[in-house]
Amino acid sequence: MKQVSLLYSFALAIFAALFGTVFFPNLRLMAFAPFLAIVYNRLSLTPSLWIATLCGLALDLFSSQLRFGFFSLSYMLTTLLIYQQKRHFFDDKPLALSLFTALISIGATSIQLLLSYLFDKQVIFSWKLVMSDLIGMPMIDALYAFLWFTLPIRLYLHIKQVGWRQFLLKPIAYINWLRKL
Repeated sequence: MKQVSLLYSFALAIFAALFGTVFFPNLRLMAFAPFLAIVYNRLSLTPSLWIATLCGLALDLFSSQLRFGFFSLSYMLTTLLIYQQKRHFFDDKPLALSLFTALISIGATSIQLLLSYLFDKQVIFSWKLVMSDLIGMPMIDALYAFLWFTLPIRLYLHIKQVGWRQFLLKPIAYINWLRKL
């Protein structure tokens, strides 16, 4: 996956951040978690901190429900907390991106809950909150990382390897073969 530009991954993340609630209104996906997992695997700590802070700033600009700077601070603290764990996850494995995304999601959610409690004091901790936000949603974020990041990146690399012409000719040949039956 290192052959794909970070800009491509960022475009996938920003699209999910902007339109994720349109398609899935009941899910609170952490849109930038897979992108941050990719960034952690490719860059050193200082650029990763900057990119995480800017991703948080983008979310701060898109959202009006929390104080400005909330997501920037939480993504920066998440990067400081989780960055060193990148050595346990290999960039070229599809499952690794999903698991690393789940870890980032757990870390970011924990930090966001702590910051919400410190700043607003409106968070009521319960088992339902733990089960949904710290167990359920990271699993959904891992699935999102696989479906929305790993599969399109693999498809892009496959098309880059075989070319558009060969990629499109195989399905056309298969359709023609089916018509002859």
